[in-house]
Amino acid sequence: MRTLAVALLLVLAGCGGGSDDPPATKATTTAPTQAVTTPTIAPPKGTPAPEALSKFRCAKTSKGIWNSSGFIANTGKTKVTYQVTVYVGEAAGGAEKAKTRQLANVSAGGSTRFVINNLPAPDNGGSCHVQVLAQR
Repeated sequence: MRTLAVALLLVLAGCGGGSDDPPATKATTTAPTQAVTTPTIAPPKGTPAPEALSKFRCAKTSKGIWNSSGFIANTGKTKVTYQVTVYVGEAAGGAEKAKTRQLANVSAGGSTRFVINNLPAPDNGGSCHVQVLAQR
C-alpha cells in the first residue's frame, strides 16, 4: 500500500510541470459592441383550412382601428384546434405584423366565433388577409 502511494505521488509530481503554451498576454479592453438582433417568426403550423371560415368581416372603425371577426366550423369527426391569423396591408410575401388567435378543441360538427381586434395596420391601410390552419 505504501508503495502504491509513493508511485502515485511520483506520477502526480511528473504531471505538474509547465506548459508549452506561450505566456498569457495582458488583454486590452475595447468598448463593447452591441449585437444586432433580428426577430424570428415561427412558421405557422397546421394544414390550410379556408373552408372552415365563414362570415368573415374585417373593417376599419371611425377611429382608425382595424377589427375582424368570423366563424370557424369543424365539419370533421374529431376535435380540432384552429389557428386564425389576420393581416392588414399589401400582400408582399414578406414577414409582416399580424395577429393570431388559437381556437382550441372545436368540437366535431361544431362551430365557434372569433374576434381579433386592434389589428396592426400601415397608415395607408390596405386589404385584410386571413389564414386558417387546422392543427390536428
